[in-house]
Amino acid sequence: MMPTELFSVGFCATILCYACYSDLKTRTVSNKLWLLLLAVGLPLALYNGYRSGVPFLIGLGYSIGFTTLLAYLFFYLNLFGGADAKALMGIALLIPTNPLFAAPIPDPFPFAITTLFNGAMLSVLVFPLMFLYNVVKLPPSELRAHLGLAFVGYKRSIDTLASAKRTFQRLLHSYELDEESGGETVRRAFVIRGLEIDEDAIHELKTYHEQGKIGDAVWVTPGLPYMLFITAGFFFAFFAGNLPFRIILAFLSSL
Repeated sequence: MMPTELFSVGFCATILCYACYSDLKTRTVSNKLWLLLLAVGLPLALYNGYRSGVPFLIGLGYSIGFTTLLAYLFFYLNLFGGADAKALMGIALLIPTNPLFAAPIPDPFPFAITTLFNGAMLSVLVFPLMFLYNVVKLPPSELRAHLGLAFVGYKRSIDTLASAKRTFQRLLHSYELDEESGGETVRRAFVIRGLEIDEDAIHELKTYHEQGKIGDAVWVTPGLPYMLFITAGFFFAFFAGNLPFRIILAFLSSL
């Protein structure tokens, strides 16, 4: 099965890389990519099932079932978008088991789930990197005043927000006039998922700034699509295996 494994890995890698490019450039990933994965994956699955029989079909069912369930759960919880879920299900179809030529690390999970776990772990690295960026950019007094925010976002000038409309950046706060002060001040509230940066939001922020009610910069998210982490997790799964599982095994072996 080595020839089909090589092709499947190479094909998936190509599709994922293009999906990242499309996601970054247009904020969308065409469904044609996932239909292409399906069109290529189904014949390969039938071929491998014919050659390898029941053991392969069991692994395929486990891969698709487990991945579909977890991808739907992540999508339902708004942890990632529909394109991310489709990418994982495409991987589950094309690469149901860990490739024989990949990292020889024991892994009880399907390759697509390992990709997801790796991507989730890699996404966590954004937080300390974001904090280090703010340590360099912010005055110490402001860093201390916004210590929690420094891990999840950075300050961006309101005048430059127009260029963020077609990106994945989101506002970390909502801004509303404080009725208790008669509209003289603005109440800022942290929003976990962030708020979309659109024309209305930019106009409102500029108005508040011109009235002297807020500063000239606001906190925004880094704006990285999760497809980047899925793709990175895919390559890590191929070269290093299941990163969380390896860490757990290393910890248990040290006890």
